[in-house]
Amino acid sequence: MDDEAIIGQIDYIEEQVDFLIELCNTLKSENAELKERVATLEGDLQVKADAEVHLTEQRENIRGKIDGLMERLNSYIEVAS
Repeated sequence: MDDEAIIGQIDYIEEQVDFLIELCNTLKSENAELKERVATLEGDLQVKADAEVHLTEQRENIRGKIDGLMERLNSYIEVAS
């Protein structure tokens, strides 16, 4: 192999290394953005899950109050009859 061929191969390898370094940097950046997005979505999901629990508790509380009112009405109806 002559010197020009060797220099050509080294230049080619250098270009490939530069490309791979740039690709790695791009992928690291994308990975960081995706991790941030996942964290945001997980936070949003937790907020929604907490809201759902709160609504379920409110529903149960309202149901209990309605059941209590129905019992009082039934008792009143029985007494009034």
